[in-house]
Amino acid sequence: MSTKVDVIREPSLTEDSVSDLSSDGIEAEGVDNTENHQVNGADDTVEEATSEAGIMKQAFSFVKNHLKVGADMTKLPIPATFTTPISFLTAIQTQSAIFSHLLTSAPYIKDDEQRFLQVLKYHLTWPKMYFPKNPLNPILGEIYECSVNHIDEKTSQVIEGDTTNFFAEQVSHHPPISCFHFWNDKHGFKYDAKEQITPVFKGKCIRVNMDVKTCITLENKHTKAKETYVNDKFPEGYLRLLRWKFEFSGKYTFSCPETGYTATINFKDKPIIGGKWHDIQVIVSKNNENLYDIHGTHVDVLTITNLKNKTSEVFMNYTILRTEPTIEEPFEQLKDNTSQKVWKGVADGFAKKDSRKAGVEKQRIEEAQRKKAKANLAKDPNFVHKPAFFIPNPESSDGVKPEYIYKRSEVKENNVVAPTSN
Repeated sequence: MSTKVDVIREPSLTEDSVSDLSSDGIEAEGVDNTENHQVNGADDTVEEATSEAGIMKQAFSFVKNHLKVGADMTKLPIPATFTTPISFLTAIQTQSAIFSHLLTSAPYIKDDEQRFLQVLKYHLTWPKMYFPKNPLNPILGEIYECSVNHIDEKTSQVIEGDTTNFFAEQVSHHPPISCFHFWNDKHGFKYDAKEQITPVFKGKCIRVNMDVKTCITLENKHTKAKETYVNDKFPEGYLRLLRWKFEFSGKYTFSCPETGYTATINFKDKPIIGGKWHDIQVIVSKNNENLYDIHGTHVDVLTITNLKNKTSEVFMNYTILRTEPTIEEPFEQLKDNTSQKVWKGVADGFAKKDSRKAGVEKQRIEEAQRKKAKANLAKDPNFVHKPAFFIPNPESSDGVKPEYIYKRSEVKENNVVAPTSN
């Protein structure tokens, strides 16, 4: 008999529901309309600009002077002081890498249910990838690569031949679309993802539409069969401007078609009164029978409850989740379109606490990008950029799997182990 769990909540008043009803933007919140400070990333020191109060003041000023309700923020140059000085490709791929050891055991787990739970555990590390300040928007054709030499947790020694390699490319600039891939030959798993992140100003919040499709493929070491683990979408993100809080909100599914297991993942938005931030509930099921209830917050602890015998235990403790260092090639060996070289000037500005330099360098890169786009269209009005390392996925017609896959044969299959690491 199926176990039924009600995961539907009564509608509650949230900051977003209030903001969507407002047509007058942030003015209704009593922001000082006489404030006319131009936020350009060059007027304040980094110490002033990076304090929470300073960021909030500049954010409200930027919103008031530059944004209208419904504005697509990907089409606006964001001040350098609102960014973290690393590329989006680097930020996402590094966070993918440091938790990748969670996948190394999955192909060897004989039980389908336990194998699904292990892959789900890795999947649920993704909320750790997002940041209070925006990573830099990659330029068209920008790439990033790194690797992880996995470590034996008992001995703390590197496991010979156990390397996961990572590669990312910006395949479109408007709209901004990033593609990610990683693979581990020893354990027989790989990962493909396409991410299009679109922040939209909604008045009292910034809503982040996340068109994200991921696919983990692994070889079952017992049956030798290939299994795929896919998500149909991601929840939306919300930066609550009045409280300067970021949260995810919405429901989606993560499933393995080959074994029939599905996880319904629900990020619950915090009501104005009561509730808690970053609340999440996951219902794991098979053939419409609910098997597990995973609940907690994605910044603290998730608890898993077996719905048959009612036993509970810790599923994930984000506060002590082990990470492994990423490895990059030496800077002098990198191509000119790698993230580290593209954004070096901006990173140097932040490192020297010189926000003026960071802002100027950011503007220079963005202006060069615009000139290059105009030049391409001038030569060919029908110009469409062709990614160097990703191709359309012939299996994406189902609307679930990523639209692009990695052309691995055209990229070196083993990264050089560099002496520097993050």
